[in-house]
Amino acid sequence: MLRIKKGDSWELAPIKAKIRLDFRGEESRQSFFFGKAKPEAAAESQRQHQVAILKNLPWQGVTLEELNADYEVYTVTAPERGEKIAYAPVELTVTADSLEDLFAFVLREEFRKIKILEPEELTLSNFEMERTIFKMGQEYRNGLNQEGYLH
Repeated sequence: MLRIKKGDSWELAPIKAKIRLDFRGEESRQSFFFGKAKPEAAAESQRQHQVAILKNLPWQGVTLEELNADYEVYTVTAPERGEKIAYAPVELTVTADSLEDLFAFVLREEFRKIKILEPEELTLSNFEMERTIFKMGQEYRNGLNQEGYLH
């Protein structure tokens, strides 16, 4: 929980945030008879798979309050290859005990945007800031290790 100032006193309060994740889908080759899979279908399939994981996976220090997957799939053209890439957005509303608990969402490749809904103002002590930066570095290194960049 974060310490927030209410009037002249300090209280412990969770952080409420909206997080947007955009799941990517690319054209993929299927068999000779069926042609290519559309990127929109791949993005939608990826979104459905990830939504099931997000709903069912317990997150330590995080409560999933709302999950909105009703956004339309959008496409862009990749500048390097000229292929269409589709993205299927999902918006989560979560309550977290600390800033560090939000890292599981914001350090994902699919992360696009975060909006802190509550509290309106945050004050971090030196210790809290150090802990937050340490945890961010730790999560970043773990991600690089999982992708095989670090040994």
